[in-house]
Amino acid sequence: MPTKQMNTNQLYELRFKPVFANFTESEFNCLKKHLYLRSYKKGQVLFDEGDKREKLFYLKKGLVRIERFDKSASFQYIDYNNPDTLFPYGGLFSDENYHYSAYAATDIELYYLPTDSFEQQALYNPEQLVFLYKKISVILRQQEKRIQYLAVSSATSRIINTLLFLMENLGKHITPKLIEIPYPITINEIADISGCSRETVGSIIKQLKENHHLEYEHKQFTFINPTYFKSYSE
Repeated sequence: MPTKQMNTNQLYELRFKPVFANFTESEFNCLKKHLYLRSYKKGQVLFDEGDKREKLFYLKKGLVRIERFDKSASFQYIDYNNPDTLFPYGGLFSDENYHYSAYAATDIELYYLPTDSFEQQALYNPEQLVFLYKKISVILRQQEKRIQYLAVSSATSRIINTLLFLMENLGKHITPKLIEIPYPITINEIADISGCSRETVGSIIKQLKENHHLEYEHKQFTFINPTYFKSYSE
């Protein structure tokens, strides 16, 4: 689907999303002049690290993967944005360039608007600034938890904690006791996040399946025993 201007129903839907709800009618009217809807196919790049930070995105459908390599290209940071998420928060009101790269991990639909338009309308709205501060605090807390999960020497613990992190951030309850990640996650991605080899990850996941802690079919995880994974963070 090509880029297109927002229609009335789409604007109404966005108006009451938490990230836009604190704007006044006048402020939102300024924003909606610059809001667009676009779809991307799986694998398409939204932006690369170092690109000028010209746009903010609000994901409507699908999964976006973000990544960043260190200077030696030996170590990789990976994370995900799921639907009803504004991104990137990093650099708001300050940086000129994106901190990381982002691409469509599945087919996606998203809204976008110019960064400076959003920042100009938010800057003098105290309620909106408080909302953004709280969101950034949540992201910081999630990253602190991620560091705690992965700062262990045991490869098994790092892999299980990686699965826990993904379960907490991407998982959806399909029953009160079953949690499913409704997006494809590969063994290689688990290996990259946990800092373990693909072979080690495959072996641990095989053991977890045999012990009836999870299922992994067609690149999708279903957590049969979420309590087991949560026990690793205690």
